[in-house]
Amino acid sequence: MTHKPRTIEIAIFSIVILKVFITGIITTVSSFCEFYEYQQPELAEKINESSVYRNSFFTYTGFDTGYGFFAPNVSSNFIIFSENSDKVYNSSDLLQTSEGKTRFMGANDVFFNNFGNKKNEDKMAANKIILKRINKMFEKKYNSKFTTTVYLYEYPKLGELNTKKEHLIKIDEIK
Repeated sequence: MTHKPRTIEIAIFSIVILKVFITGIITTVSSFCEFYEYQQPELAEKINESSVYRNSFFTYTGFDTGYGFFAPNVSSNFIIFSENSDKVYNSSDLLQTSEGKTRFMGANDVFFNNFGNKKNEDKMAANKIILKRINKMFEKKYNSKFTTTVYLYEYPKLGELNTKKEHLIKIDEIK
């Protein structure tokens, strides 16, 4: 038994699909502007503050959770390298278990949350403390002087996937 969709069903479906696209675009723009400290477009601000846009239907369905995680470079990874005169080590080399390495990846969240402009000196100091500790651990383990550097990994653009270009942006360094 088949039935032809009624106009009301088509309207509701269209509203839901339109909401998905609008939410995706708005959260992508908002996330980008917030991360790179750009002024948000006036239209995006008006939509975000609109009570029509943020009504209970969209909250109930979960569509207001955002789709900004599909945006390029919104989710960032930090890579920490420690280098002595002989070799460059990935900081996860200090850990032996996979659980420890997984927990160490939580440092990405700390660096991301504390990453900012010069106004956030206290937050940046937390990053320095973590880097100093990692540096001391390598110096203790290998009985050698190390330089520990944290990089932001920038994911390559589609056209650059086949190139061997490094996509590391230096953020901080401890000697």
